[in-house]
Amino acid sequence: METTTDLSKITFGYDSNFTWGRAMRRHDIGEYTIIEYHPHLYKNHTSTGEIDSTTTMFSCYIDNRHMGRSAESLDAALVHCIAHKHDGLNTHADRYFMKMIAS
Repeated sequence: METTTDLSKITFGYDSNFTWGRAMRRHDIGEYTIIEYHPHLYKNHTSTGEIDSTTTMFSCYIDNRHMGRSAESLDAALVHCIAHKHDGLNTHADRYFMKMIAS
């Protein structure tokens, strides 16, 4: 099966074709889309081809364009989308914001 990060082609559930794992849900918030997924299992920095169903990750899109970034929570993914939009590709604002509010 060919995998994809193209929002219009992603299938959800057990037969998901999402590049980074098994896509479970799509969250649309204005111009942002966040794909909730279970990532691939890795051993020695190599994918085993299996899915880690105990871990949930969130992949970020702005205006239907994949950003190539994921986060460990929906909140962190949304903050990353906002920081990326306003501060650019190499932003660290999202990390600092999440550290600020985590205490």
